[in-house]
Amino acid sequence: MAKRLPEITIDGFAIDLSNVPSPQWLPPNVTIRKVDNYTTDLPKDEQSTYDVVRVANLTTSIEDNNPGPVIKNVLTMLTNEEPGGYIQWDEVDTAHRSIVQSNPSIPISQMNALLNHVHNHEHSLGPRGWINSLPDILARYGLQVQPGQHRFRLPFAYAKIDNDTCFKDFEELSYRLGDEDEGNELRRQIIAAKEECEEGGHAITADLVVAVGRKEH
Repeated sequence: MAKRLPEITIDGFAIDLSNVPSPQWLPPNVTIRKVDNYTTDLPKDEQSTYDVVRVANLTTSIEDNNPGPVIKNVLTMLTNEEPGGYIQWDEVDTAHRSIVQSNPSIPISQMNALLNHVHNHEHSLGPRGWINSLPDILARYGLQVQPGQHRFRLPFAYAKIDNDTCFKDFEELSYRLGDEDEGNELRRQIIAAKEECEEGGHAITADLVVAVGRKEH
């Protein structure tokens, strides 16, 4: 987007900049800043500034199943000028993963076992009910939610990328379980599922939930 629309300014925000490309590698109209989603003291130059704020992939960052503090910060960032700024929130529904198969004749027993194991430990990542309620939550904070579809299944062309992300999430979970034996068992299942996945062209995927709201005056 930065190259297609060089006349616009794009600011990115993250709490950890260690994986952000060097500023010299970014387009001249892109800046990445360090900001905590839960800050209560946004810098003045970030308040009432933005026409659009896109939020994404905060599943493991939301505390107490409540995205409200993040929404409040976004409302502070959105412009007060007509017709009002927009928030777009994209989140993968990781609590409802499924397996897609390119060849249904090849077994998926290891992948099923892995998913069952992960679902049994979902509480370690915190509740995820807020994801499917995003449109209603935005409305409760006074945003005019845009009508239309809010749930999307990613095209199969993205299945491999989605699958790799799932495995990384599962590996992260294995180190957060607090039980060394459970963590080792989950990592063993991840390896077995990866092998089965590569043999059969299977993938673990999840729907993308998208909610768009406009700040009203």
